[in-house]
Amino acid sequence: MGFIKWILVVTSASLVCGCHHQNTSADFQKQHYFYSNIQGNNTIEGEHIFIKTIKKDTIVFYNEIGDLLNSINKRWILGQGSGKPYYDTGKEYLWRIKEVIAEKKSIIVHQPKSIQLDLPVVFWKSRPLPVLFSNTLQSSWGFSKINYNPTDSNYSTHLYQCDTATTDIYLATSKNGLEWNIKPILTPKDFGSIKWNFSDDDTLKTSPLISDIIQYQGTYYSFVYGDDAEKHTYIGLLTSDALEGKYTIHEHPIIAPRKESQYACHDVYHPKVIQIDSSWFMFYTGKNNQQEEFICVAQSKDLLNWTNLKENIIPRNKGWNSAMFNQLCAQVKLNQDTLMIWVTGAKNVGDYDSPNKGNAMDACIGKFFTVLPELNFKECPGNPVFGGNPIYKVENDHIGAAFQEIDIDGYKTTFYHGKGISSKNYTLLIQ
Repeated sequence: MGFIKWILVVTSASLVCGCHHQNTSADFQKQHYFYSNIQGNNTIEGEHIFIKTIKKDTIVFYNEIGDLLNSINKRWILGQGSGKPYYDTGKEYLWRIKEVIAEKKSIIVHQPKSIQLDLPVVFWKSRPLPVLFSNTLQSSWGFSKINYNPTDSNYSTHLYQCDTATTDIYLATSKNGLEWNIKPILTPKDFGSIKWNFSDDDTLKTSPLISDIIQYQGTYYSFVYGDDAEKHTYIGLLTSDALEGKYTIHEHPIIAPRKESQYACHDVYHPKVIQIDSSWFMFYTGKNNQQEEFICVAQSKDLLNWTNLKENIIPRNKGWNSAMFNQLCAQVKLNQDTLMIWVTGAKNVGDYDSPNKGNAMDACIGKFFTVLPELNFKECPGNPVFGGNPIYKVENDHIGAAFQEIDIDGYKTTFYHGKGISSKNYTLLIQ
């Protein structure tokens, strides 16, 4: 598999304002991941997609679905939920599409007998199945940043256990991006005197999680986050001359929760860092006392001292990212004066006894952009752009914020981690 230099194609986008599901005037958008309503716009609840009739293997829809059927083909999958609260994402039952007959408002599917006319359906875009990052990794895993060295074509990244009782930090290296050598480099004992990574009952079972790496002027800056004794999360810093170590663990956090903030008074975590001109910008998640999450941004001249610039920079809509949780920066890229940010989001499912239908309820990733020097982000059309593949068992529940696209030699490769409906673990994947 080839890997690639970064190539960013930025399309102009008009801002689509979120609206209540009764408002169906939102523009139709060609979708990258799923269609949840006849408006073809996942920023709203919209009008759910219902089937009119089923004749043998042919499904006929109501007339309003015309634009949507003109936008899909046999690579898409028809999905339907169970009708039960929180088991109604549209991934519970799936049918492959054999043919799309847009002029007749119909599709032909494999074995449609179990489809229910009284429940809405969703269309999912299938993609090639990924490969496992490693066949030897057990438990649940995330990664920081994939570093590619064009001089020797080597790859490196940090790995960490996530959603586990014990966490260590590992270094993974590869000569082809597919076969990885993995070894531990930091354990909880290395953080024994660090107050911003104080473990439960002082047994030192956890290292901080690591979300980004920057190499600058011969030094590696590894950005991590951990909890103190009062369960507040802080962003810390490790520096080293090489990724293999030795690491200097900075005693004080570089970003801390701010009591006066309505967005980041309880926790700060999962930073992603990018250089813009002579400054560095950090995009991270802030959490308040209501457990709501918001993307915030800080600025630095030296990667060591940071000043908070702005909070709550990513707009929410009434559809795929309406929930006040699961908002983390997954990736950030710069193309001339346009800054692009990939952000996780989830749908607000509403009341337990009467949840909203039609949209995916699980975490997925959408893109937002701003034209510098402003930090006023707008949503790109066609969101979300990436999510768990509904037909692959290790990611058919959702994907997390460990995500990175790399372009080298004409191939785009996506590194990410996903969680399956039947599993509690995140699996590292490459597509």
